Parts: sequence; structure tokens; C-alpha cells
Amino acid sequence: MIAVPASSFKSWTPTQIYSLALLILLNLSNYLDRTIIGILQQPMKSELRLEDWQLGIISGPAFALFYSLAGVPIARLAERINRVRLLAVALAIWSSMTALCGAAVNFLHLVIARIGVGAAEGACTPSSHSLIADIFPPRQRGIAMSFLTTSIPIAQLLAPIIGGVIATTWGWRAAFAVVGLPGIALAALIFFTMKEPRDTPGQARAQAPSSFLADMRLLLSDRAFVWLFAASAFMGQSITSTNIFTASYFVRQYELSLTEVGTIVGVGSGLAGLVGTFIGGTLADRYAGQYGRSYPIVCGIGALLAAVFFTIVFTRDVWYVALPFLLLANVSTDMKNGPNFAAAQNLAPAHMRATASAVLMIAAICLGSGLGPLILGVITAWPALHFRRRSVRSLSCASAVELRMAPRTIW
Repeated sequence: MIAVPASSFKSWTPTQIYSLALLILLNLSNYLDRTIIGILQQPMKSELRLEDWQLGIISGPAFALFYSLAGVPIARLAERINRVRLLAVALAIWSSMTALCGAAVNFLHLVIARIGVGAAEGACTPSSHSLIADIFPPRQRGIAMSFLTTSIPIAQLLAPIIGGVIATTWGWRAAFAVVGLPGIALAALIFFTMKEPRDTPGQARAQAPSSFLADMRLLLSDRAFVWLFAASAFMGQSITSTNIFTASYFVRQYELSLTEVGTIVGVGSGLAGLVGTFIGGTLADRYAGQYGRSYPIVCGIGALLAAVFFTIVFTRDVWYVALPFLLLANVSTDMKNGPNFAAAQNLAPAHMRATASAVLMIAAICLGSGLGPLILGVITAWPALHFRRRSVRSLSCASAVELRMAPRTIW
């Protein structure tokens, strides 16, 4: 790891503040569009007669696979063209596809819409992270990245509330429209008002990107980045699958309404996540030292604590006992938000920061978010499938016995 200076907060310029605010809103749309589906699972399942494994595909591979695959080529494009315009176009596309999820009439329609959301959102993280690295100098990037990643817990706070209230009042289809359509207006605002740092007079130009294979060899030769890649994959699996099914679990296990679950999960994931994000970023910056080892250490501590707290959550008999541990679990999981992304940007050469973020997203999204919900959905569906098979065999045996015992009729 390269040397990371201790965090220092200096006065930000209006341009920095405005650009960061727009990127926070853009990332909020990104995470809100992908999070809302977890809140709407139960009404979607009932109306469209979906199985848990189908919900797992919609929430996982249909989104995550294309998100990850699109991320790398879009990141390579972002190294060469205007990233602001690229982000604006991508935002308009994924917002439209999110709204179209509300018009789906079957499983296939949902899969196609989620593929569109995932492919377009592949532009978000690589481009926004590389923009942050260009807008803010090294001594301000850790703080700026912490602010940027507050979009994750804010989305986790808003999604259950919006999804629960809107779905209860107007139905789950309206909830997709309410979440998706504002992103189109935001896309226009970004396109026409935000500046590309590379176009600023006097801005130093980074080294031109070389071939993809050469850049990948350079990146993967760094053992620290390889470990960061592996850790992101495992964290993505556990966090995404847990978040996706938490609301549905509270509905099934505790027989709560969507509005009640929206409030409970919203507070647990949102407010607690905000606390965790700032705790993680503060601790990582405070104890960074010369080489920034505190960044991965903070992520690891958060993961261990989250495993303990989530285990307690899912073994409680009543929701009000589970709630305090849900708060602690979400504080722990979101401790990684700022340090994880900051570590990736600190490790990457200036000419391939977008590429580094895209490669890291393959771990977190494709191997993590893509597989996590599907694995959990299959696990939860397996006992029911096994029970149905046993019931069919028992019924077949009983029918055979009744047939043998029935009096014979001669026609």
C-alpha cells in the first residue's frame, strides 16, 4: 500500500461541495434502485406467483452479473471520455429501467428490466470514484469518500419507508415509479451543470491508459489489492443476501405489515448505517499511519462484529428483541464503506482508478451480490421443495393402497 497521510479537513471550494453533492445524489439513486426490490419482494411474490429462487435471480444475478460485466468496459471508457456526461446518460437509463420494473407482468419482464438497471449502473461506481479522486487532493479523499458512501445507508433508510408506504397505499408498481423517475431529472441536472475535472484549466493530466491486459497485470501484481478483491467478494455475498431478505424475513417470521417492516428495517439499515459509515471512516483516517493499514483492519473488525449481531437477530423470537441487534449489525457492516473504497483508490495508479473500482465491483457485485441472494434463496426453498416431494410420494403410496383396497367393478 502507498503511504496514506493522516486525515486533514480543509475548507472545500464551492465547486467541490456542489460536485460532491451531485455525486451523493447520483449514488443514492444507484443504491435506492437496487435496494427497493428487497422491500417489495412479498407483494411481488404474491401477485406474480414467484418462488424464492426466482426472487433470488431478480435480486442477484439478473442485476449483479450485468452490473459487473458492464463495469469494466465502461470504466475503460471513463478513463478516456467525459465522465460527467457518461454518468448522466447512465443515470437516465437505469432510472427508466427501474420505473419499468413496475410495469412487469411476469418473471421474464422483471429479469429484463433488472438487467437494464444493472448494465447501466455499471457506470456509477468506477466513474464517481475516479471523479472524487480528481476533485479532491489526497489529504481530503478519505473524508470525501466517507460523505459519498453515506448514500448507501441513506438508501437503506429511505427504501423501506418509501417501499412500505407507497406499496401499502398504491401498490408495489407505484413504488418502482416513485423511486425511478426522479433520477431522470437528476441526470439532466448533472449533464448541464457539473464540470469534468479534466477540462479544468491547469489540471494535471494523468498518464494515458495502456492496454487492458497491461493495466490488469499492474493492478493484480499488488498483493494488497488481490486480498481486497477477495474480501469484497465474501462481504458482498453476506451483506447483500442479508439485506435483501431481512424485510421479507420480518414479514414472514413476525407477521408484521410492510409499513411496520419498512420503519423497522429503515431505521436499522439507514440511521445505524450512517453512524457506521462515519465511525469506519473516522477510525481508518485516524489510525492510518504511514501505510494506511487501518483501512482493511477496520473493514475486518466490522465484518466480525456484523456476523455476531446478525446471528442474534435471526434467532430471536420477537421483533423488538431483534431490533437492537439489527441496529448494531448495520453499524458494523457499514464501517467498511469509506475505508474499502478509499483503499482501492489509494492503491490504484492515477491513470486507472476507474478500472480499479470496476474490477473491485466484480468481486463485490458479481461474485458477492450476484451469488449471495441466489444461494440464500435456494437454501430457503430447499426444505419446502423436499417437503413437497415427500408429500407427493406419501400421497402416491396412499392412492395406490386405496386403489388396491377398492372393490372391483365389472363393466
